[in-house]
Amino acid sequence: MMKTRFLLFCISCLLWAGCGNPGQNYMIEGTLPSGKYDGEWIYLVPMEDAPGRVDSVKITNASFSFSGQGEEMRVLRLRHLLRIYIQELLVVTEPGTIQVKADSLGSVTGTPQNDALQEWKEGREKKQEAYRFIRTGLQNATGKDSLHLIQMRDSLITQEQERNFLFLKEQGNNTLGTFMQKMLRGSLTEEQQRQLDESLQKEIH
Repeated sequence: MMKTRFLLFCISCLLWAGCGNPGQNYMIEGTLPSGKYDGEWIYLVPMEDAPGRVDSVKITNASFSFSGQGEEMRVLRLRHLLRIYIQELLVVTEPGTIQVKADSLGSVTGTPQNDALQEWKEGREKKQEAYRFIRTGLQNATGKDSLHLIQMRDSLITQEQERNFLFLKEQGNNTLGTFMQKMLRGSLTEEQQRQLDESLQKEIH
């Protein structure tokens, strides 16, 4: 009887170790706009130390999925020639179910950091549209019209600096925040950079 109980205990331990902690797993569930990409491979590539750690799956019925453990920044991409049709997408592999819509303008949602990144991305895309409108207008504008467009551009720059500052401050030293600091820190004013450093230091201590 004691041997049987011990054996069952050992088996339970092995099963638990093999499964890992499901609370730390990430699941990526993705879709594409049509079945024309069926049979293609989609890759989940680490942003750092990628050699030997690239995951890939074959697209079936206009969908794909990845699962695993380990929180880091990764990028979802198809083979090079298809990236003009299907946008490369940044993904934080944090625990939870991550929903991906892979398209010419894709989205990644479902977990806190990915939701925050998607919201920032959508805001940036709107700003880019405004910048394009201003650049086009400045090609032919003169006098007051030109001055007005320049003022609009300067206002957009200020708004973007403040938005980037608040975004980085909110994310702090998490996976997304640490990665985005490398991209966005240079867009901030010196005062915003100083305040951000102070906020990050407080978070560490």
